[in-house]
Amino acid sequence: MDDLEQKPDILDRFEDPDTEVLEELLDQLWEDGAMDLEELDGFFAALHCCPVLVPATEFLPEILGDASDNKELFPTPETAELFFGLIMHHWNSVADAFHSETFFEPLLLEDEDGKIFGNNWTYGFMRGMDMRKESWGDLFHDEDKFAWLIPILALAHEDDPDLEMRSYQEPVSDELREKLIAGVSAMVTHLYHYFAPHRKLNASVAAEQQNPLHPKRKIGRNDPCYCGSGEKYKKCCGAVKVN
Repeated sequence: MDDLEQKPDILDRFEDPDTEVLEELLDQLWEDGAMDLEELDGFFAALHCCPVLVPATEFLPEILGDASDNKELFPTPETAELFFGLIMHHWNSVADAFHSETFFEPLLLEDEDGKIFGNNWTYGFMRGMDMRKESWGDLFHDEDKFAWLIPILALAHEDDPDLEMRSYQEPVSDELREKLIAGVSAMVTHLYHYFAPHRKLNASVAAEQQNPLHPKRKIGRNDPCYCGSGEKYKKCCGAVKVN
């Protein structure tokens, strides 16, 4: 896999003070089952790559786990609203990274010794895929396309208790880890662009289904008019004569 040999520079997205605040809050919620910032970044990357839209009302509980009941951090609706604002700010920053960068740069945290592992990011990406697993069928039904997931799967299952799930039976060296992280960056970028036509088509279909001016079923004469007037169809648009 040639992409594994090209390691893009890892950009520091911690320069954003809102991201720093979000990281601290997530750290306080981690014991309650919330994702950390690295896992969240991978999770959002998968949702942005996903062929179909996953609404925030569905993915927010996945991010927080049982932490949404933490009364110390969320004593009022206003504090909860502020936190969710930080979450959505990061959602937008991930989108901006896909739009503006040649390679998408995963946000990876350092441990106490300053080492980067990348496992949590790939956990988050896999959790994001699981939100709409059936929509990723192109990858799972085609051997060549499935290969795009190899660096992600290698890090996600690096310490899997099921040895058959591990790509490497021996410990991953620092050099190999750098290649795998570079591969994650390259393959996620590729996945984002590959599924772009799918996202555009699915978004268009969803918009048409939600637009009352473009009804998808036959409207009964006594149904509310689709123009939003509040009148029955037969007394509103249905009464218009076309010469």
